[in-house]
Amino acid sequence: MPFATAMPELPIVAPGLCLLTDPAVVWLHLLSDVAIGLAYLSIPLVLIVVLLRRRDLAYPWLVGLFATFILSCGATHLMHAFALFQPAPIAEGLLKALTAGISVAVAATLWPVLPRLLALRSPAALAREVEERRAAELRARDSEARVATLIANLAEAIFVVRVSPEGTLALETVNPAFERMLGLQADIVLGVPAEQALPPVLRAAALPHWRRAAAEGETLEYEIAADLPTGRRAWQTVLVPMRGADGRVERLLGSARDVTATRRLQANLIQSARLATVGTMCAGLAHEASQPLNTALLWLRRIRSVAGPLPPGQQAGLERASAVMEEQLRRAGELVARMRALAGDETAQAAQFDATQPVAAALRVAASQYATEEISVTLRGTGEELPAKGSAARLEQAVLQMLANARDAVLERRRAEPAAIASIEVALRREGGRIVVEVCDTGTGLDEALRESIFDPFFTTKEPGRGAGLGLPFAAGVARSMGGAMEAWNLPGGGACFRMEIAAADQALPSAAAIGIAAA
Repeated sequence: MPFATAMPELPIVAPGLCLLTDPAVVWLHLLSDVAIGLAYLSIPLVLIVVLLRRRDLAYPWLVGLFATFILSCGATHLMHAFALFQPAPIAEGLLKALTAGISVAVAATLWPVLPRLLALRSPAALAREVEERRAAELRARDSEARVATLIANLAEAIFVVRVSPEGTLALETVNPAFERMLGLQADIVLGVPAEQALPPVLRAAALPHWRRAAAEGETLEYEIAADLPTGRRAWQTVLVPMRGADGRVERLLGSARDVTATRRLQANLIQSARLATVGTMCAGLAHEASQPLNTALLWLRRIRSVAGPLPPGQQAGLERASAVMEEQLRRAGELVARMRALAGDETAQAAQFDATQPVAAALRVAASQYATEEISVTLRGTGEELPAKGSAARLEQAVLQMLANARDAVLERRRAEPAAIASIEVALRREGGRIVVEVCDTGTGLDEALRESIFDPFFTTKEPGRGAGLGLPFAAGVARSMGGAMEAWNLPGGGACFRMEIAAADQALPSAAAIGIAAA
């Protein structure tokens, strides 16, 4: 059946109201309007889904405006299709008027927004920006990793102190050098108030400077020294306050450099300069005093040899008197010999020896003597041979002087505290190119005011007649003559520790020597 004969008969309206007389054309308009209307109705649904799913659109209201415009256009086409069967000019006109208003509003709104729409970046530009940001983040992470590696491998201690609004100080960040230098573990001290995290000796030395830097808000440079179990250490520290947005000091960035070796070298140079004059004076005095002492001793022995004709009573008295005089002359001679030894220059007699032998010999002598006083003497050593170059006899004498000084300190504390522990511990080891002898005691410790004078000749804190003040200076002189030095510090648990360093020999000894000592 032809298409034209299948079309229903449409009523013929007045001219001007409908110009569609061909049924095929009528169906073309009808189907087209219905398709356009339905499509227009589906498009707003898609836009609404987009609005609900994408809350980050730049102009969401503009999408809603477009949805309204498309919905009104679709309604207009559907109304036109309906009017083909049931004319409704008024309703169709009103709908078209509404659609026209919405269209004009959309057009009026769209033109001002056009520059901003054109300024929006394209997906390609956004992709490039994402790649650039990703590359920048990678570079930043690499830079942070390099900085972290640098800080972790710095020889200087780096630390950050957090300052709370209440003024509480707490370590926030430390590098490995800080842990090694101060003997602290990061996982224990971080976040803990500094009053609890730092040991007492460091707390007393460092906290006043930290509080001052936080209060004044200015860069502060200072140097502190503290007695640690490993020895007396000195640090040069710089604190830089870091302010927040409100201007308050929120953190302190600190860097500390260990200057122990430098200060030790400076102290040794000062001590050597001081002893140069004293040594020259002592050498001259010893030379001048030895002559009359030897002469007096010779004449004393001469007197004893010619005392035979005297009566027995007088002869016995003369023998007792001469014995006392000879003993005193001997002590004076020993004092002169020790004064002569202060210079410590015996390089002509230097020979290679195992340092463990003279140290062990000195400990055996001390252990047997101090056993009656209930003072324990112990040795901590590796048992390996420690080749040194110098005088083994002088090293043994120096260690005996250090042990005697420790014994006096232990007995002095026992007089004040009868229940105090009485022990002396000697450590013997090699550290790099040095041989270290440490004598640590549980005595009274060192007076801070007198610390710098304990190695000065003739300086003593003992009562008159109990010491000449030459024992520790002699030991220090032996250390210097063998390429080393001496230092002393207080132990945190009480007592003092004296450290002697001598240079280790480059060549090994022909054979090893076993050492042993019985603890009393």
